[in-house]
Amino acid sequence: MELLSYYSESQKRRCSEIKNWENHRINEMLSYAYRDTEYNRNTYPSSLHYHDYFELVIFEEGNIEYICESCVYRPSYADVILIAPGKFHMSAINDQKTRYKRHVFYLYSAAFDAIGQGCLLSFLQREKADFTFSFSSHAEKQELLFLLGNLRQALELSDAPLESALGLSYIIQIFYFLNKKMSQCSNATTVLPENILTLQKYIDSHFAQISSVAQIAAHFFYSREYVSRLFKKHFDTTIADYILKRRVAESQKLIVNGVPIIDAAYRVGFGSLSAFIRAFRTVTGMTPSAYRKWKKSVPVSVALR
Repeated sequence: MELLSYYSESQKRRCSEIKNWENHRINEMLSYAYRDTEYNRNTYPSSLHYHDYFELVIFEEGNIEYICESCVYRPSYADVILIAPGKFHMSAINDQKTRYKRHVFYLYSAAFDAIGQGCLLSFLQREKADFTFSFSSHAEKQELLFLLGNLRQALELSDAPLESALGLSYIIQIFYFLNKKMSQCSNATTVLPENILTLQKYIDSHFAQISSVAQIAAHFFYSREYVSRLFKKHFDTTIADYILKRRVAESQKLIVNGVPIIDAAYRVGFGSLSAFIRAFRTVTGMTPSAYRKWKKSVPVSVALR
């Protein structure tokens, strides 16, 4: 849960205008948040990032687009966006200013194991589970948002035992609904432009060996300035930062699978253990050894993929 709270709080610090920002820790494996924020294009805080848990967004309002790996999607009311562990993603606004309202669940696949209802998350394991889902009927959209509204009300009073139990019952209803309905949903995404898609795929395949932006530019016979501008334009982050996060993401997989920390550091492209530890802490909020210890202490059944 440290990783869930680290990400949600860092996002909050970067928001320009918060109208409503609710965080509710349901258990060690599951967190729910409601976000109502207003952004303008110049201060929007999102950039390409990843995490080792699922992120499930139910969209309400905003001129927003989501990018996940090579796919781009512009959601409508009550659409569901599902980001799998380890997937690099971001959102971006398409206006000078927009109000952005959404419900977000951060969860591991063991979120309901403690109550013996792991089947509620079986839709996470389906083939092609990510990325987007759109309900065909207005009634289904209203039903989902009605359940989410009830959940918010119950969690506002969750200090009382009965209301806490009521909140859990709404969460179970919401995930029952998603599990039953999402297999029937449509999903329509576009892909990134060919030039940026090719660039991203090259970096993803060679992040451990790449030593500079100039090396990437030379591979494509582009100038270093052009490559940097192209990447920044689409992902609002630098190539260097993206490579660093890719390396840390891959190191997390290795650490979870029992690879010694120093071996993981060199295998993903870091030149020294100290540089790796600094980068790991910057990205995740904890050291590699603390991450390994934490992962061993919780029954997470799905690793980064």
